[in-house]
Amino acid sequence: MMKLAVHLPGYERSMALWGKRIGISVAYGALVGVVSRLWEDTWSDSLTFGISMAVLMLGVALAMDIRKRAGKD
Repeated sequence: MMKLAVHLPGYERSMALWGKRIGISVAYGALVGVVSRLWEDTWSDSLTFGISMAVLMLGVALAMDIRKRAGKD
């Protein structure tokens, strides 16, 4: 792993955390899309549903992160 010339506090940890969140969101979106397709929805409906669920999960994670930074656990 490449070290940054300038030390950014919490930068590496934050990037790793958001990488995990994005990975989980993509996996969940794919799972929802497959299940939707198994229920004989159209390809377009399945794709739209899977993407919307992934974006929704990232939105919830962002909202929780903002509340945590504001000190409102």
